[in-house]
Amino acid sequence: MSTPQVIFKTLATIPTYTDATILPDSTDNTLNIQVSLSQRDLERNVRRKFTRMIVASFADKSIPQVFTGYSVDTGDTIARAISPSGKLTVVLRSVSGEKKKHFIEIWSEGSILHILETTAIHDDFYADATFGTLEWSRTRLKLSMLLSAKRPRMFLRCLLWHLIDGFLFMQKYNYRPDWGETFTGKYDPSLVIMNINTFDVKVLDRLKDNMSPGQAIFSHDSKSVIFTGYHRNPQSFGIMYCQNRLTGLYQINVDGTDLRHLTEELKNARSPRLNPDGTTMVFLSNTVNGPQGSCAKLCKINVASGNVSTVVDFVRKAETTTGFPGLFVDQLPKQLWISATKIVTSSAWRLRRTLLLIDVMSGSVQELTPPKAYPGSMTALFASTHWILTTYSTPTSPWALMLGQIDSNKQNDSIAVHFSVLEVNKVEEAKPFYMTHSWSIVGKIPGQLKNLEVLYLQPFRNDFKNTKAQAQSAVSGTKPPLVIIPHGGPHSGFAAEFSVLNTVLLGLGFAVACVNFTGSVGYGQDNIEALVGRVGELDVNECQAVRDFLISQGEVDPERICLTGGSHAGFIVAHLLKDPSYKAAVMRNPVTDIPAALSVTDNGQWSYAVNGLPFDMESPPLATLADPEVFKKMRLSSPMHHVEKVATPTLILLGSGDRRVSPSQGIAWWQARQNKIWKEQLHGNSAVNRMQVFDGAGHALDSVEAESNSTYSLASFLVEFTRADTPEKAAEAEGCSIF
Repeated sequence: MSTPQVIFKTLATIPTYTDATILPDSTDNTLNIQVSLSQRDLERNVRRKFTRMIVASFADKSIPQVFTGYSVDTGDTIARAISPSGKLTVVLRSVSGEKKKHFIEIWSEGSILHILETTAIHDDFYADATFGTLEWSRTRLKLSMLLSAKRPRMFLRCLLWHLIDGFLFMQKYNYRPDWGETFTGKYDPSLVIMNINTFDVKVLDRLKDNMSPGQAIFSHDSKSVIFTGYHRNPQSFGIMYCQNRLTGLYQINVDGTDLRHLTEELKNARSPRLNPDGTTMVFLSNTVNGPQGSCAKLCKINVASGNVSTVVDFVRKAETTTGFPGLFVDQLPKQLWISATKIVTSSAWRLRRTLLLIDVMSGSVQELTPPKAYPGSMTALFASTHWILTTYSTPTSPWALMLGQIDSNKQNDSIAVHFSVLEVNKVEEAKPFYMTHSWSIVGKIPGQLKNLEVLYLQPFRNDFKNTKAQAQSAVSGTKPPLVIIPHGGPHSGFAAEFSVLNTVLLGLGFAVACVNFTGSVGYGQDNIEALVGRVGELDVNECQAVRDFLISQGEVDPERICLTGGSHAGFIVAHLLKDPSYKAAVMRNPVTDIPAALSVTDNGQWSYAVNGLPFDMESPPLATLADPEVFKKMRLSSPMHHVEKVATPTLILLGSGDRRVSPSQGIAWWQARQNKIWKEQLHGNSAVNRMQVFDGAGHALDSVEAESNSTYSLASFLVEFTRADTPEKAAEAEGCSIF
């Protein structure tokens, strides 16, 4: 019998792809591909980063011969970018020690040409998907990057003093709003242009409207930089997981002059991508305010005229059940143009993530990876005239790197893509933990809205060698217990892709139901808005309906149903606990009291939006909850309203560094239950109320230490309260417990 620790540690040896690119020195018959990967290091509690080269040789064959090089650790590399010619590479490096040091390196043909230490002029580099910038100009003479500028410093141990109205203030202690969850301490990124011949540096830091730049790219003539401007005024709202923020596209000359707003008619614009000939730039735009995740529209700018137009508009609902539901994209791939008029991106499409071809002239959308051929999920990494690089996985097969060969049909202006597997990160020891299970997508649940779908995973269905696998699992029994897992957001969604947590639960003998309730992305904008004002009711009832439907199919043990979920999914789980029939529940950073969350979150707008209450980010309320009716509506939709009814054994997992949902939300729930347990002198399962806090971990609990240990705790807790209680099995299962 396997334990959560054994399964997780084995699965942790499987690397994940973070980036891939076809290098400029490739030929028609031989592709040189640089791949970046990440892997959990459970000994050091860090994510190890490494790269390797893959050579794909076609040699007159449609299926390439693949040669894989050795992996090279890139642990202190923050970002790297290859010049358009492929002859130069810039590396941003931060070296830890008694004092962290920062370097910019220029490499050529495997050796270092220049090293510039930049520790004295800035703090961290920005290399994330939201702000991160590291770009070569087309002339190879300039680099753009995003740095965290140091505060001004003077005498007295580098403290700057101001005398204002007779009072002495230290600037060191002045409050500065940062960008919230995952960006704690990230205040004022500075856009920097560097000439690599002279090492002259120009800081473009005088940007109007108190905005922060990000995702900068050079114009086609390299004389200016185009970037996304994230607006701060009048209030900074946490930007992670949120596409509805006030943003715009701006252009500024490399000498810092002539700042221009390119998208004045739009309140939201991000992710600029310039086509190869510099005539057209595409970008994404979402509706501001309202749901933080929504259908996007793809827009374009005619560079010569500055005219802004829509390429693919918002989609209210798909024309058919399997029709195009609209674009649900956080950021566009950096390299996405296959011609001057066509791009490739990936997008949520119901319970999958699929590859799309978009013609920016006609607005036509073609799905390149239909579900019959690719039932799992694709993520676009790179696209060029003839090639596409993607990752592909299913719930029961880990990530593979795929190469797509583009075959254009000039007669009907469509293309076909022939995919080959370049490599699969094979770890032989891990195969028994994912190859023996099965999965399916369950829809059309009686009495429910049509877009309710479930990713349904069943343990050991493909284990033909061991027909007793379920009975011998950690939870045993003739039928598996069922774990209901809603997603967070609430406007996000599950995709049919590999998940370590789900695979751990399957290996212990659980069936898993990942619920895309009404309000999930990938089903059109009407589906998003259908949940607004009905959180705590519609989403909760649909999860309950999923439970009842799966029980009615006779494949799971109806007496062993449990719950887990994080953030808004924790909110749903807490609501479901009004029903005492659930055997156990684990909540990760749950929302338990919406009005109480308002003053301790980086995303106060969320509390209004999910309840269908007006909130304007351009003119936020001066005093939150000044209206008693607003408070009442928020409170009535909160699970804290019925915490006294809960009797199910519960474990709460919190990150002390969570900026999105304050740990105080989970602590308040735990304390309320403790008070009831003490007051009523409860015993047995009704008195099981546990909580763990992971120091410094954020909302996703995704640091290696928090992820691994929270997974051990979650899985062990569910096993403890759902295993079949035969004396032999109880003794064996003691190995699963960490409490």
